[in-house]
Amino acid sequence: MSRATLALLAMATGLAGAVGGFFYGQHTGEVAESAKRDGQAVKDLTELIDAHKGLIKQAGAASKAMRSAIGQRAAQDAQTTQEFKDALKATAGDRAGCVFPAGVMRQLADAQARAAQAAAGGIRSAVPRAPASAPAKR
Repeated sequence: MSRATLALLAMATGLAGAVGGFFYGQHTGEVAESAKRDGQAVKDLTELIDAHKGLIKQAGAASKAMRSAIGQRAAQDAQTTQEFKDALKATAGDRAGCVFPAGVMRQLADAQARAAQAAAGGIRSAVPRAPASAPAKR
C-alpha cells in the first residue's frame, strides 16, 4: 500500500467518523430535547393534578356545608311544625267553623315571612329564627 492509499484510507475513515459523530450528536440532541419536553409535560400534569386535588377538597367542604345547612333547615322546619301543632291543639274544636286564634294567625304570618326570607337566601344561608312570642291566646 502506498502512502497515497493510506492517506486516502485515513481521510475516508476520518470523514466516516465525522459523519457518524455528526449524526450521533444530532440524535443525542433530539433525545435530550424530547426528554426536556417530556419533563415539562410531567411537571404540567403534576400541577394540574394538584389543582384538581384542591378543587376536590373545596367541593367536599361545600358539600359538607350544604348538608349542614339542610340539616339546620330540617330541624327548624320540624320545630315550626311542632309549634303549629301545639298552638292549634287547644282550639281543635273551633277549626270546624274556621275560627283561628289571633296568636296562631300571627305565627302563620311570621312563618310565611321567614319562609320567604329563607327561600330568597338559598339553601346555604341561615334560616331566620322564630321571634320570641307569647303563647297563642284565643
